[in-house]
Amino acid sequence: MKKLSPEALKRRLRERQQEYRRIKARIQDVGFICEGSLVQRWMPCGKPNCRCSTTPKQRHGPYWQLSWKEAGRTVSRRLSPEHARLYKEWIANRRALESLLRQMRTVSRSAGRHLLAAAVGPTPDRGRPRTRRGAA
Repeated sequence: MKKLSPEALKRRLRERQQEYRRIKARIQDVGFICEGSLVQRWMPCGKPNCRCSTTPKQRHGPYWQLSWKEAGRTVSRRLSPEHARLYKEWIANRRALESLLRQMRTVSRSAGRHLLAAAVGPTPDRGRPRTRRGAA
């Protein structure tokens, strides 16, 4: 980061604060959220004389399936089309929330650099943080 005047640092910090507030305000518009993923599946029924046993394109469905992790294990549940529509919306909401949180972290990092530069002067940008060898 190049050396900026105190006024420029204050201006940039105000810009980051405004951007952070805009992102934070968007969070309140996010509805219910849900972990997991939703897939549409076509399944064979298991009857030997059914059309689905010989032709994969003739399988039954679509069936909606929600999968998520619980206590380290994958859990799946079959859903009705109406429930699948709700879960699809909730999963999209979760992804939107995660995106907003990533944006907040990015803005926070930028604001932190400006705050540190204003407090003690610019710090060298060394890329990735270093760790000591042998440190656990």
